[in-house]
Amino acid sequence: MSNQSTEPSAGTSSADPAQVDSAADVREHITRLDAALGFMATTLPPAQPRPAAPFDGEPLLVKDLDLKLTGAPLWRGNHVLRKHGAVSDHDDTLGRRLRELGFDIVGRTKSAEFGLAVTTEPLAYGPVRNPWDHDRSAGGSSGGSACAVAARAVRVAHGTDLGGSLRIPAAHCGVFALKPGLAGPAATPSFAAWNQHGFLTSRVDDLRRMLTVLGLDKTSDAGRSGTAQPIRVGVLASPVSSAIELGGGSAEAVERVADRLSDLGHHVVPAHPGALEQFDQFTMKTTPMLAGWLAKEVADASKDLGRPLTETGMEPGTAHMLGMAALATPEALGDTAEWLGGLITELTAWWDRFDILLSPTVPVQAPQLGWMNDPATAMQRTYGMMQYTAMFNASGHPAVNVPCVGSGSLPYGVQLVGAHGSEANLLDLAEQLGPGEAPAPPVS
Repeated sequence: MSNQSTEPSAGTSSADPAQVDSAADVREHITRLDAALGFMATTLPPAQPRPAAPFDGEPLLVKDLDLKLTGAPLWRGNHVLRKHGAVSDHDDTLGRRLRELGFDIVGRTKSAEFGLAVTTEPLAYGPVRNPWDHDRSAGGSSGGSACAVAARAVRVAHGTDLGGSLRIPAAHCGVFALKPGLAGPAATPSFAAWNQHGFLTSRVDDLRRMLTVLGLDKTSDAGRSGTAQPIRVGVLASPVSSAIELGGGSAEAVERVADRLSDLGHHVVPAHPGALEQFDQFTMKTTPMLAGWLAKEVADASKDLGRPLTETGMEPGTAHMLGMAALATPEALGDTAEWLGGLITELTAWWDRFDILLSPTVPVQAPQLGWMNDPATAMQRTYGMMQYTAMFNASGHPAVNVPCVGSGSLPYGVQLVGAHGSEANLLDLAEQLGPGEAPAPPVS
């Protein structure tokens, strides 16, 4: 990894959120940046102080999806829910924990509608602009949170990851992101189990602090930067899907990081789980499962709305996916579950011989806004962008995006994937690669 990838860029006009004092100052700072970048869905009133709480008053932005806070808007990127002013009637487990830990939840960031897109351009509230180039996508579906962290609106933002929705926008915006894993492969394939809450930050140490929030604050087997034992790293720098080839220097970025890991004393060789080569078949078989999961999410949203949310109240891509729920028959789901069981067993066995898989996070850098909007190509492009991320939601392996900047004006993202339960180890390795702050974009 080049020095440019680990040093902050000079000349950014955004303030360090750690130096913004009062709740009013925080909100003013966020509002000013949001005017240029459009990452906010809505703001929330300041929280009551909790002096004894470990994160007392620390500002936090949460994604407008899959996180319930009593009385707070929850629109899921949908224009009907937004127009209705839908709110949650209870705190879910994570929402309650965030409040108890003392976070000042400043507001909700924009999400793709129901989290289905790898860009954040919902009809409900307009596109999120990449802070490195305002004509480009910030990624999705946690694009609002990634953009906010990259622009230094806040130090930490919440997101969710069903198939790459944390890691993809982190790669496009140049920030760190952790997709937590499961304790082990799920016994029964389930999008509910695959969908993980996580966080995006501009520094690894901030991401490490959030392990406490997630209940993953275990001591890692490896030491901190400079003291870790050599690990076995397999490197994947080629496409595993026919949908999108690598471009824009993504393979070169992986190779630079591989060289850096070798220089640090780790054992680095070209290798990857052969199961990843079945990615196109994986997407074909799991699409009906995804549609069935979406139907449950829409039913839950309908409760907030007070009436059924119909396909006429959705974006065309969402409605199309919902229409595929009819394919999720018990017989089809049973066949898919059996196939996935074998695939995940094969995938997991790779970690008997290696500690880390290094790959691109996405095959290309941030595309132009609108690139994902053509119905004729949207699904293919979406799956192509997920080729390095989605299968690890199914297998339950934790993964981290590490930002780096090459010779161009846009960041790259490289992905580190570890064995089940290795979240802390992944952050140790990410810290070795980028011990400082992620490069800051030239925010207007």
